[in-house]
Amino acid sequence: MSELTKALCKFHREVGTIHKNASAQYGKFADLANVLSTVIPPLANNGLVLTQTFEPSEGFEPILITTLRHESGETIESRMPMVINKGRNVLHDTGAAITYLRRYQIVSLLGLLADVDTDGAFVEEEPPKSRANSTPKKEAPKTTKSKPLSEQPLTAEEREAILQVLAERHKAKPADLPELQKKFVAHFKLDPSTKLSASITSQEHIQFINDNLSPL
Repeated sequence: MSELTKALCKFHREVGTIHKNASAQYGKFADLANVLSTVIPPLANNGLVLTQTFEPSEGFEPILITTLRHESGETIESRMPMVINKGRNVLHDTGAAITYLRRYQIVSLLGLLADVDTDGAFVEEEPPKSRANSTPKKEAPKTTKSKPLSEQPLTAEEREAILQVLAERHKAKPADLPELQKKFVAHFKLDPSTKLSASITSQEHIQFINDNLSPL
């Protein structure tokens, strides 16, 4: 039996339950931070470490690579092409895809269950249709006035996604973020010493970042 396999068996005896600690439209789910905080200590106790990297793929979305490494040098690797929605907010969609797939690969590679498929990030389910009355009722059209972006707060998942995007940009092009922070602080009339990551609280902030962060 390989050293990595022995260590993984010990890890499974030690790892705790990954609780569903976050909420979204389709129910509760375990977010990335909770997954990592649950698995990293018992992994480290058994000489194991996870790494997650990206690989460019010509003509396709990038490939997410999750690798489980043992101190002996043995590794197990999982590779998955990214699936990114092409919505209005490209940065948000990219960050959400990264966060979503990182969770999936981690629990899959480790053979765990975290109920990460219930947050509805990519799948939109239709409500069941009644067979007894298939004819839709006619109702008067309702007029709704949506709130301005500045009054639309971020969910925990949205905030995690945009911070992940900024972290990846910092790795790829570190000079971009100081310039973005200057524009952000000036536009929203904040104190110059304000940290960008601590100031992102509304949909308006995400929209500004999306409009002002140059493409890679």
